[in-house]
Amino acid sequence: MKKPKIIIGVMLHDAGRQFGCYGARDAITPNIDAMAAEGVRFSNHFSTGTVCIPSRASVLTGKYLHNAEICFYKHGVETLPRVLKKAGFETWRCGFAEEKEYKGIAGGPYPFGDLDQSGVDLLGFDHSNTATRDATSVADMVLDILEKRDTDQPTFIAAAFIEAHSPYNLPVTDDDIDAAVLPPLLAQLPNVRPAKEMLARFTKAVTNADTAVGRITREIRKRGLFDDTLLYFSCDHGIDFPRAKQSCYDSGTGVPLIFWGGALENAGRVADGLSSHLDILPTLCELLDVAPPADVCGVSQLAQLEGKAEPREFCVSEVSYDNTDAPVRAIRTKDFKLLLNFNPGLPVATGNSFTRLVGSETLTAIYATPRPFEELYDLNADPCELDNLAGDPAYREIKAELKAKLLAHLAATNDEILCANSVYSNASLDEAYSVWQRLPDGTFQCRYPN
Repeated sequence: MKKPKIIIGVMLHDAGRQFGCYGARDAITPNIDAMAAEGVRFSNHFSTGTVCIPSRASVLTGKYLHNAEICFYKHGVETLPRVLKKAGFETWRCGFAEEKEYKGIAGGPYPFGDLDQSGVDLLGFDHSNTATRDATSVADMVLDILEKRDTDQPTFIAAAFIEAHSPYNLPVTDDDIDAAVLPPLLAQLPNVRPAKEMLARFTKAVTNADTAVGRITREIRKRGLFDDTLLYFSCDHGIDFPRAKQSCYDSGTGVPLIFWGGALENAGRVADGLSSHLDILPTLCELLDVAPPADVCGVSQLAQLEGKAEPREFCVSEVSYDNTDAPVRAIRTKDFKLLLNFNPGLPVATGNSFTRLVGSETLTAIYATPRPFEELYDLNADPCELDNLAGDPAYREIKAELKAKLLAHLAATNDEILCANSVYSNASLDEAYSVWQRLPDGTFQCRYPN
């Protein structure tokens, strides 16, 4: 690969892998699919978190939420824009701003003023513009930066779209609803019209984002910038449906990663090795010959990007400070997934929007089973992760091996969940998720009426 003069990172919201190039049968994403066909598509890429802040913190720092210091207002953290500035890049952030929610994690007064000031002071961008966040407007900003940039200076643009975050207010027709295909990994989703309508509206939002991506890639070619460009495309986590967003199952952490542009060599490929949001920062560091932060948790994927080695043995994901009442840590290899529910007993999250649409009676019948401490899944035989093998003697050694690796990894990355009297020690099953209500007999029901 050659060093690019322009690096653009495009991040969607809550979109999972609902794209044609990742097998979503009802997706209308021709521009993203074309980008995948022309570039390098990572087929086993995973987020570290199950909601927005943890996932985006990992892209920015190459760390997990539990050790990403920007979430606690630590100054001067080595973020992606700060690292790229060392390589001579002028750095821009435009679109949806997520660090506004760090306040709830840090537990103190927000010290940076408005979002654009925090984008500069906390995250390290040279410039920040969060005035608009829809895909069309963010694409306008990206193209304006490309038009006005100093052509002698390398440019990095982080573009964040609000799509496809709920609520989904886009109009849909009966034909759109009929055409909606419930994601195969979410095999428990009720095949009812309200669920399909929500998915149809979600799909429209993803298509809007695809249109904006297409505008950016076409203009890059039109302006003669393709040969100098590297664009990476991803999203933060899974879709806002039950057992996806807010969960460490693959439907909650499986996300796209596509690299595109003239800086690539040997493109038009699929990279099948494991990769994580943690890896984006060190990959760009190796490409640009810049030293990554010494305490980065990610590994460079440059070799895999170039069609060589697969550097990862496993990926780790977490529900942590975003929900201290129901924390989860999970480890995934190519073949198996182990989840540890550190406050077992609570059912999976179903999401407020989905629950209101579909109704509590329907969802309680499907999802109200309390989760155990350990969940183990054979991903080849059970990709939907429904058959828990944690108690099966035939899988005792596999579970023990994965558990040992996971706990060692949490210790090595200073995860507070292993400490006594931590923020996790006073968990409340009754308040962990607003969707569920714990009844006197210990069972759960959805709070929202039909």
